Amino acid sequence: MSKTLLYLLFTIYLMATSGYLLHIFWRRSFVAKASFVLIVAGVILQTALLGHRWWAAGYLPVTNLFATLFFFSWALALTYLYFELRYRIRATGLFVMLLNLVLLGGALPRDTTVSLLIPALDTPLFSLHIIFSFVGYAFFAMAFSIGVLYLCQAQLSTELLPDLPTLRKINEEAIFLGFGLFTLCMVAGSIWAHIAWGHWFSWNIKSVWSVLVWMFYAGMCHAKFIRRWQGGVYAWLSIAGFGVVLFTYLGIGLLLESNHPLE
Repeated sequence: MSKTLLYLLFTIYLMATSGYLLHIFWRRSFVAKASFVLIVAGVILQTALLGHRWWAAGYLPVTNLFATLFFFSWALALTYLYFELRYRIRATGLFVMLLNLVLLGGALPRDTTVSLLIPALDTPLFSLHIIFSFVGYAFFAMAFSIGVLYLCQAQLSTELLPDLPTLRKINEEAIFLGFGLFTLCMVAGSIWAHIAWGHWFSWNIKSVWSVLVWMFYAGMCHAKFIRRWQGGVYAWLSIAGFGVVLFTYLGIGLLLESNHPLE
């Protein structure tokens, strides 16, 4: 993958994020619209780069740290577009796109080489497992972002952000969709493990923490119906949950030995 195109992609997202920041202080609709157009352009470019890598490799190339950060960034940008088109969240996109810049910025200095796929991963179930996993992560990241903004809005009551009921609705929807996708990730991963290694579940640390992530967000899907867990408490849970996600994704892959190493 061309480093020039990667830096171009990062520049496009940076310009979009800067536009949302400008929109906070200079309330002009064309600034927000221009930022949205830049994000759409970035998503198109990132999709083309991902598609080219997929076509060149012959499989979904999400097997190392660069590839997972790049794919996570792509999924988060798409998730943002979904909520922008659905709720017109505008300036709310500033925080989400800042997180996207962190992901993409972490990928930029890393090796973009596509490695050979080991036989155990050479199955469509691997691709489904990866897609459901990282798109689910993206919705959890969105919920994290909205949770932070909910707490800010509860203190500031500013017109720059959506009202609390809207933020709460977006947060709950992001959690619900993320949980559904992560459930599909777990199902695809279990079937893949059974075919590849003869068992549905193994007690390695990555699998155990993935189950913990699933259980945490299953609890959150239930907590939305309990009055005392709604609002600020739910926002804090969204923030804490994404911490568990990051440890499961990065902490285990980089710091501990597992069957999902990151290089």
